[in-house]
Amino acid sequence: MPDLEIRLVDVERWHTLLNMPLSKIINGMENKTIRETRPDENPHLSRSFTADLEGDFLQWTDQWSEELGDEGFFQELATAVDRKMLGLEDACKPISILSQWCSVGEWAAWEARVLLYVEPHLDETLSNAEELYREHIWETAFERIGRIDKSSYVESVILDWMKRREELGETMDETKDPFILSTMQAHERAANSLHVIAHNLRRNKGLIGLVGREWLEPQRWGHGDWNLSKLLNEGWPEN
Repeated sequence: MPDLEIRLVDVERWHTLLNMPLSKIINGMENKTIRETRPDENPHLSRSFTADLEGDFLQWTDQWSEELGDEGFFQELATAVDRKMLGLEDACKPISILSQWCSVGEWAAWEARVLLYVEPHLDETLSNAEELYREHIWETAFERIGRIDKSSYVESVILDWMKRREELGETMDETKDPFILSTMQAHERAANSLHVIAHNLRRNKGLIGLVGREWLEPQRWGHGDWNLSKLLNEGWPEN
């Protein structure tokens, strides 16, 4: 089962980077001088390594940079797609990489576990993992989880997990299932980090939660105005 992933992206830094000429970004990546454009990492979250993202971006430019001019990178990508010089997936890939670059932290969990973390805070029951990728699900989940204090939220996740196990007739006895404790600790860590995401989104309107999936095509990342395909086709949101 793939992971659902969330990037906590600093929108202003992302926009600023995408407005740079491609040559400036490439030079900065090659010489490590653009690293200062990354926002500070949230101490309660983890994120992709800078060197890995530099490598991913430069690998993309090795293949596609000749198709682009040297005005603002985002506009050059949109123009290349419009003129059919670049496919949508290939054009969205560097936008996705730069969203990781401008992320203060990332979160990932198996889809089945994500249901456990968000479903109790929704107005509906989710019938399958695909429903986790609907925009209103995360609007509701982020808003409600962000209003709860962290300890109460984490405790509610653990209690709900225990209840579901009992309803399935599964044991909570460590002597019968040696993985009980490690599983509970994994849920605690994931719930803690998801609360950090929700709390920061509620407190800081300059951040967005970019939701996607492991192995998902880059153009399908994000919801609504922040879907990468929509960004490229319709332009940057005004607000």
